[in-house]
Amino acid sequence: SNVTYIHIEYCVYQSTRLKTVIMILIFELFLVMSRTVYLACDGFGKPLQDSIEEHLSTLDHIQVKNLGSDTYYDAAAKLAQQMQKEEDTNAIGVLFCGTGMGVGIVANKFKGIRAATCENTMSAKCARAVNNANVLCLGKLVTPPEAALEILDVFMKQGFVEHPEDEEGGKVGWWSEDVETFLKSSMDGVENVENQALGK
Repeated sequence: SNVTYIHIEYCVYQSTRLKTVIMILIFELFLVMSRTVYLACDGFGKPLQDSIEEHLSTLDHIQVKNLGSDTYYDAAAKLAQQMQKEEDTNAIGVLFCGTGMGVGIVANKFKGIRAATCENTMSAKCARAVNNANVLCLGKLVTPPEAALEILDVFMKQGFVEHPEDEEGGKVGWWSEDVETFLKSSMDGVENVENQALGK
């Protein structure tokens, strides 16, 4: 009957629509999970960068873009400029030099770059949770490869305005609703300061 035909047609329509929705959700999940990681270093930092790149190459959801080795200031500038052009807000940069300080100083001269020099996992978690850092700076002379891998992993996993965990896996005691409220508007304040520094 016509009623049966219409019912079957409607069910097919609903099934096709559901499949489309599922495909869109899968695609969006892939975009959330996938991440571009830019790398750059100077001569001191190259061995550490090589170790990190090898590790990242084993992760399916990571696309590595190695910008090569240069002076610490040119390497930092090159990566910062690429990050400024990057449309994906999930992308991060990782810079390497002897201490991680030189590349960090230079990278932070570029608008929109929030580079953090980290020597332990807690500083990496806080750099992401509190400062919304988008560039991690590591030093070959002060951070062994094994520690650098741990620092990078927590840096990538930690979200902005997301309660960080302490070394034992518990929630840090200083986090509160007031901290979250402040952080949610802090990037506007950072941008205002950047504009003032640039004379805008």
